[in-house]
Amino acid sequence: MSMARQLTLLTTPSTWRLDDTTRELGRQGIAEARASLQAGIAARRASDAPPEPPSHGRSAA
Repeated sequence: MSMARQLTLLTTPSTWRLDDTTRELGRQGIAEARASLQAGIAARRASDAPPEPPSHGRSAA
């Protein structure tokens, strides 16, 4: 296969194109989903960490 060949871009009907408001809402949804996933990952990492020993208010010395 030759590298000189390119894919032909298709024109999309104007009825398929998203307006600016819809695109912005989509971007916000993606940002919220990413933040939620990151929070879930952080919570899982925190729950996988070994528990800290209880403190009795006394020094170790």
